[in-house]
Amino acid sequence: DKAYKDSKLANLMFAAEAARRLAKTGATCNSFSPGLIPSPNGFFKYQNPVFAQIFNLIAGVVGVSETPQFGGSCLAFMATDASLDKTTGGWYDTEPPGKHQLLQHLPSAEARDVDKQKLLWELSEKLVSA
Repeated sequence: DKAYKDSKLANLMFAAEAARRLAKTGATCNSFSPGLIPSPNGFFKYQNPVFAQIFNLIAGVVGVSETPQFGGSCLAFMATDASLDKTTGGWYDTEPPGKHQLLQHLPSAEARDVDKQKLLWELSEKLVSA
């Protein structure tokens, strides 16, 4: 659970630094999460099939899951919608969970830490250029 959360934090921080660096060029960079999509045919396909089916069913009954179709439409919106042409450094997430709404939110204070964003970028550069 911690590794998953840390990876999402790193995604936000890396995208924020990329947005800042790209701003000079006119290019944009935003982050998004389509929410929980526990489909046994998607990200959960490598889980135990019984667990994946049960988890998908429970998440649907509780009303916190999104559909693969919604996730795909979120990606298409983020990549092509003209309303985002001048928007950079944004964070979009489903709110409330399971209601098929993608809204812009303020990331956590830790994700907005510019010094940590720069450090993550620099460490990433070292890792890929080694």
